[in-house]
Amino acid sequence: MKSVMAYIGLLLEIFSIFLILPIIVAYAYGESATPFFVTFTIAIFLGIFLEKYFKRETLDISRGLVITALTFIMFSSLGAIPYLLMGQDVGLVDALFESVSGFTTTGLTIFSDVESLPKSILFFRSETQWIGGMGIIILFLSILRGLKTSSIALYSAQGYSERIEPTIKETSQKMVKIYLTYSLLGVFALHLTGLSVFEATTTMFSALSTGGFTVVNQFYTANWTLAIVSMLMILGSVNFIIHDKIFKRKFDMVKKNIEIKSFIVTLAVFISFLFIITRSLKLSIFQGISALTATGFSITDVSSFAPIVLFLIIIAMVIGSSSGSTAGGIKQMRFILALKSIIWAIKKTTLPKDAVIPFKIGGKRIEDDIIKITQVFIFTYATILVIGSLSLMAYGYSPIESLFQAASAMGTVGMSIIDIGSAAAGVKIILMGCMFLGRLEIFPIFVIIERIMSKR
Repeated sequence: MKSVMAYIGLLLEIFSIFLILPIIVAYAYGESATPFFVTFTIAIFLGIFLEKYFKRETLDISRGLVITALTFIMFSSLGAIPYLLMGQDVGLVDALFESVSGFTTTGLTIFSDVESLPKSILFFRSETQWIGGMGIIILFLSILRGLKTSSIALYSAQGYSERIEPTIKETSQKMVKIYLTYSLLGVFALHLTGLSVFEATTTMFSALSTGGFTVVNQFYTANWTLAIVSMLMILGSVNFIIHDKIFKRKFDMVKKNIEIKSFIVTLAVFISFLFIITRSLKLSIFQGISALTATGFSITDVSSFAPIVLFLIIIAMVIGSSSGSTAGGIKQMRFILALKSIIWAIKKTTLPKDAVIPFKIGGKRIEDDIIKITQVFIFTYATILVIGSLSLMAYGYSPIESLFQAASAMGTVGMSIIDIGSAAAGVKIILMGCMFLGRLEIFPIFVIIERIMSKR
C-alpha cells in the first residue's frame, strides 16, 4: 500500500497543474481565486509529501486497480473544496456530489441555475470532466519515465488492453495527442457556430469527455452547434485505437471494426424508435446520441417524455458505447459478446459434448475466461443497478424514476428526471456510489474492499 501512496502523490502533483487554469479564469472575470489556491496548495503539498515519504515499487494489476480507484476518490475529495469555498450555501454532500459527477464524467448536478455560478467554477466543473474523460493516469503515463512493468499494470487498470504504439508511454502520449487535437478543433468549431470562447471551451470539455455539464440553463438549440456537439460526443465515445486508425487513414480497418458497426446499428435503431414516438428528428438524433454516448446533454425536459421513451433511453444508457473510450455503460463489446454467447451456448447444448465450437467475434477467437469475466461483469452491473433502483424507491421515487436515475448514474450519463438539488442526502450518496462503480467499472472498488477485508 505504501508504494500505491507514492504514485498517488505524483498524480496529485499533476492534478495541481490543472488548477492553474481556473485561477486564470477567476482573474480574467474579476472573481475570487481563493477556492482554487486553497485546493492547489493542499494538492501540491500532499502530493510532494506522499511522493517523498513513500517509496515507489513495481506494480501489479491489483495495485494498479487500487491506484485507479483511490485516484478518483482523492481527486473527487479535493475537487469538492472549490464548491465549498465559492461563497454559496453548498454543503459537504452537495460539494462531493458535484465533484464526483465531474471526475466520473457523469454530469448530474445539484445546481438548478448554473448561470448564477462564478465563471471560474463553471470552467472548473467542466474541466474536471475533461480530466476524467482522458484519465489522469493516462496523462501521468505519458509524462513519467522509468515505470517499466508498473506502466503496464496502470494502463491495464484503466480498462485498456491494446496498444497504439510499441510501449505504454508512447501509446499514452499518442492518446493524449489525439485528445488534445480533438479538443482544439472542437473549441474552434464551436466558436465558429457563435459560442463565446468560454462557452466553446467548457462545452468542448463536457462533450468530448462525454460528461454533460453545461454552463447555460437551457442548452443550445442552433443546428450547427448541436451538430458539432454531436460529433464531439461520438468522437469521445469511440475507442482510441480507432482514432489512431483514422489519423493513419486506415479507413478499411475502421469499417471492419465490430464495435463501430454495433454502435452505428444500435444508434440507428434507437433514433428510429425515438422518432416514431416523438415525431421530432432533431430531438431523436441528439437525445439518441447523448444517451448512447453516455453524455447526458438534453435539449428538452427529459422528465416530460412518455414512460416508453424513458425506457428506451434507459436501455441506451445501460448499453453505452465503445470500450477504451471516455463513455460509460456496459460497453458495446461486452454487449456483443453477451448476445453472441447466448447463440454459442445454444449450439454447444445441441451438439455432442466432445464437439469443439470456437467462440469468435470479428474473426478472432475469444477465450472462455473472457466470456466468463464478461458475464460476471454484466451480472454484477445489473445487480448493482437493481440495488440502486430499489434504494431510490425506498426514498419514495417511482420505479421508472428510480431505474432511470440509477441507470444514468451507473452509465455516467447525467440525464435526470428528478430534482437532485432538493433530494435527500441519502439519494445523493446512492447516486455517487453508482457513479463511482460505473466509471471505475466495478472491479477496482471490489479489489480495495478485498484488500481491506484480507487484512482483518
